[in-house]
Amino acid sequence: MADRRAIRGRRAEDAVERIAFEDAFIALTDGVVLSDTTGVIRSANPAAFRLLGENDLVGRAFEDLLLVNGATSVQDASGQRVRRAWFPREDRMGVLEIVTTPLSSPGPSGLIHTIRDVTAQAELLRLKEDFLLQVAHELRTPIAAMSASLDLLQQDALSMPRDELMVMIGTLRRSAFRLEHLVENLLDAGSIEAGTFQVRLMPMSIRRALEESLLFVQPLAEAKGQKIVQQLARGADRVVADPRRTPQVFSNLIGNASKYAPEDSRITVSSERSDGFVRVTIQDDGPGIALEEQSRLFQRFFRARDVRDAAGGLGLGLTICRAIVQAMGGEIHLESAPGQGTAVRFTIPRARDLAEEAGRP
Repeated sequence: MADRRAIRGRRAEDAVERIAFEDAFIALTDGVVLSDTTGVIRSANPAAFRLLGENDLVGRAFEDLLLVNGATSVQDASGQRVRRAWFPREDRMGVLEIVTTPLSSPGPSGLIHTIRDVTAQAELLRLKEDFLLQVAHELRTPIAAMSASLDLLQQDALSMPRDELMVMIGTLRRSAFRLEHLVENLLDAGSIEAGTFQVRLMPMSIRRALEESLLFVQPLAEAKGQKIVQQLARGADRVVADPRRTPQVFSNLIGNASKYAPEDSRITVSSERSDGFVRVTIQDDGPGIALEEQSRLFQRFFRARDVRDAAGGLGLGLTICRAIVQAMGGEIHLESAPGQGTAVRFTIPRARDLAEEAGRP
C-alpha cells in the first residue's frame, strides 16, 4: 500500500512538473522549435510563430523556412550553430538570431532551435561603432587646427604682426573650447549611464548663462554667416538652476542648430514665463526632422538620418540636455517638420522674485 501511495505521489509530481514546463514553454518570449533528426518540426511555442512570421510550422522542414533559409552563419562550433537573419521592419532592418543545438541524451534525439529578436542589440552595437568613429573625427579637427596654429607661432611668433597673432590665438581658443566641450559631454554621458549624474541648484540668470555659452558657439555660427538673435522676455531671467550646467544646455542646443541650419540663416533664442517656470526656445531654419525619428532623438548616439552625413556629431548633446534639464526640475521637448526647421523648448523653475512679492497687497 505504501509503495502504491509513493508511486501515485511521484506520478502527481511528474504531472505538475510537466504542466509547469508546458506553461513555461508557451510563455517564453524567445522562440523555441523542436525538430527530429530529419529536420522536420515536431513542436514550437507561440513566440516561434510570431518571430518567424509563419502560420504553420509543425510538420515542415525547419531549414526550408524563409528566414532560416536566408540566414547567415556567424558561428559553427562544438555542435552549436548560430545564424543571423535580416528582415525589413518599419524604419530599419530587423535581426533574428537563430541558435541550433543537438538534443542531448537520454531522451528523443533531434535538434532544438531558439529564435531571438536581437534588433535592439544590433542597433546599439552599430551606434556604438559609429560613435567611436565620430569621437575620433571630432577630436581630430580641433587638434589639427591647434597643431597647425602652434607650428606657425613657433616659427613666426616674434615677427608676426599683431593682427595675425590675434587670429592665431583666436583659432587656438576656439579649438580649446571645442575640445573642452567634447570632453565634458563624454564625461557627462558616462556619469548619466552610471547613475551618478548630479546638478547643483541655486538662483541664477538665464541671460548670463546664454552669454557664457556664446563664447563657444558664437564663432561657430559666425563661420557660417549665421546670426544668433536673442529675444529674452523681461521677468523671465531669474531661475533656480545649475550655473555650470545651464550654459552647457545652451551650448549643445545652439551648437546643434548652427551645425544643421544653412549658412546665412537665423538662430533665435527666446524666453518667456510659464506657470512658475521660464520656458526657453531655440529655433532654427534647418532641414527639420522626420516625425518617425523624433521620438528617438534623445537616445544616446542617435542622429537623424537626413542630417547624419551633413555634419559631425556624437549623438550625445540632446541626451545630456535632457538629463540636465530634468535634474533641475524642468522638461525638454522638440518640435520639427521636414523643411520647416526645428524648435527645442525646455523649462527651468523660476526663482522667487522678492521685489515682486513685496509689491503684492
